[in-house]
Amino acid sequence: MPTILRHGPYRLFFYAADRNEPEHVHVERDNRVAKFWLDPVRLQQSGGLQRAEILRIERMIEENQTTLLEPGMSFSVTEVGVPLAERVDVTEDTLTADLSDGRTISVPLAWYPRLVHATPTERRNWRLIGGGVGIHWHDLDEDVSVEGLLAGRASGESQRSFKRWLEAKRATRGVNAE
Repeated sequence: MPTILRHGPYRLFFYAADRNEPEHVHVERDNRVAKFWLDPVRLQQSGGLQRAEILRIERMIEENQTTLLEPGMSFSVTEVGVPLAERVDVTEDTLTADLSDGRTISVPLAWYPRLVHATPTERRNWRLIGGGVGIHWHDLDEDVSVEGLLAGRASGESQRSFKRWLEAKRATRGVNAE
């Protein structure tokens, strides 16, 4: 799912395809990922961030609460006990993750349209976030959680959002080709 907001060192996002919890957002800084409920705004999981920083993030979320609660947003599930991703491989048709508990999980790439429409170079440009709770593709603005992979959930991105992203990608490719 796309990044919803960037504010200073913070990136606010939702994981692709994750839902089934109260509305919430994940906040990443320096490979630490905290989770906040949105209504009312309160910390659900600190991700190792310090109390003063958490208070700043809560204020930032409250200031942007209306945007974050817009209809059509997908919300994430991250539960204690879910293994972490350690290695990721993306081919033309499969997303594969090696997990900390020894399992390897593979899902169809078709579940994640942004990855389908990515170049091989863009697909290889991933990083683990939250110590392996999720996978982030910066060039594609895509986030996938291990929990979502294990639950077998495809991307929850709306067609409208995906079409906007694809049009912007094609426009950028056209400019770069000149």
